[in-house]
Amino acid sequence: MLPEKIKFEIITPHQKVYSNNVDGVVLPGHDGYFGVLPGHTPFLATLKVGEIKVEIDKKETFLATSGGVVEVFPDSVSVLAETAEPATAIDLKRAQAARDRALNRLKEGRKSWDMERAQVALTRALNRIGVASKL
Repeated sequence: MLPEKIKFEIITPHQKVYSNNVDGVVLPGHDGYFGVLPGHTPFLATLKVGEIKVEIDKKETFLATSGGVVEVFPDSVSVLAETAEPATAIDLKRAQAARDRALNRLKEGRKSWDMERAQVALTRALNRIGVASKL
């Protein structure tokens, strides 16, 4: 018999960010987004910077993550993330300032800044802005 809901948790090194029984989730896998519903086949996957969508009773909640790993079982999904935050907790002005800082560093070039680090910062800032805009 398939479970009606799945226990979904997101844990970072600093705190448990989310924990609830949900109808389904969509996660940013390394090779693309994937969905998990109750009764899913068990697996492990890596996550990239992206948006996590949680559905409970046809209501969607969005969170931003900077990557991590996910463990899926038929009745539970656990995400161990570097960072994660609900759309409601994202400081949009701070995310926009981080985007602008990263864009400036990329414009200035390799002599002044670590370009790979600036690109990662830009990707994370754009993700946070995108998730915050879902409200």
